[in-house]
This record gives sequence, C-alpha cells and structure tokens, in this order.
Amino acid sequence: MSNIAYTVWPKKISKYLKKIEETGVPETVDSSWLRQCGFTSGNDTYILKVLHFIGFVDSSKNPTELWQKFKSPKEGPAVLAQGIKEGYSELFGIYPDAFQKDRDTLYAYFSSKTGRAKSTVDYMVSTFLNLCALADFGKIVEQIEAPAVTQAPTISVLEKPVSVKGLLSEIHINIQLQLPPSTDPSVYDNLFKSMKKYLLSAEG
Repeated sequence: MSNIAYTVWPKKISKYLKKIEETGVPETVDSSWLRQCGFTSGNDTYILKVLHFIGFVDSSKNPTELWQKFKSPKEGPAVLAQGIKEGYSELFGIYPDAFQKDRDTLYAYFSSKTGRAKSTVDYMVSTFLNLCALADFGKIVEQIEAPAVTQAPTISVLEKPVSVKGLLSEIHINIQLQLPPSTDPSVYDNLFKSMKKYLLSAEG
C-alpha cells in the first residue's frame, strides 16, 4: 500500500509554514530545526515527512528550490499548490480538482490507497485539506488552461514579372502562401514543387 504523509496536528500546518516564511533557509530540516523554531513536541516531527512529501525537503533533509520559492509572500501560495499537486499526483490524476473535493470523497481515496486505520486516514484527509486551504491553485489552473497560440507560417514569394502578349507593359503578380503548421518538411517541399511547376508553365 502507498505511504502518504500526514501530521497528527493538521491545524498546526499554517504555523509550520509560517516559520518557513519568517526564518532563513536552514542547511538541514530535522527535529533540531523544529526545536529552534519553537516546536518541541514529539508529534511536531510528523510535519517533516509532510514537507518531504510535497517536495519542500529532499531525501537528504535539505530544503529544495520549492522551499526557497515558497518564502516569497507573492508566490508562496502558488508554490505550495505546485508542491501539493506533485506530492499527491495520483490523487490529482483521478480528481484534477481534488483540492475542491469533499471529505468523504477524499477519505474513500486515502482509505483504499493506503489500507490504514480510520484514525490515520482521517489525519491524511485533514492534512491534505489544511495544506490546500493555504494554497492558491488558481495560477496553476490558469497556466494549464491557457492555450499556446500557434501562428501558421506565412511565406511571401518575391514578385515575378509575367509577360502577357498584346499588352504594352508587364504585369507583376505577388504570390503569398498561407502554410499550415507542420513538422514534416515534405509538406513544404511538395508545395514549392507544385508552385514551381505552375509558375514555369505560366512563363512558357
């Protein structure tokens, strides 16, 4: 069964994260760091696994780039949302709007995923909900939904003078092609070959 991190004091998550914002970046995130921040209970150590689970701490107990970015008051909530989505990637794979799901839905997922006792699953659900309450998923959703605009390439062909019998002057024809986006070079090769064929035919 999957091992999903949780804390037995989910309501203190906001206090733990506040310390990350207020204090400098430590070399190591461990129980010693917690004590220095004023968290002296043995139950406080549960948050260390949670921070690792959402990518704020690496396997060597060092703060990651997400930890450092989270310290920005402006970007912090969105960075937290990013970490949550990465840590709970399987949950978000099933429910893209997992941060908006009700407690019963989340309980059913965590219970089936971990097979743990009811009290433990309750902590998992509460940990997830308290993390989400402090995160801003709006920016992430906006980035995902914003489509990349691909402009079809336009190729302008140089003016080619065409002599027309019976006229005293030449007619200049400016040919422009609107080409569809394509990664296949043969598409453009065939277009140019066809264009060359008809231009030479007109010239003859």
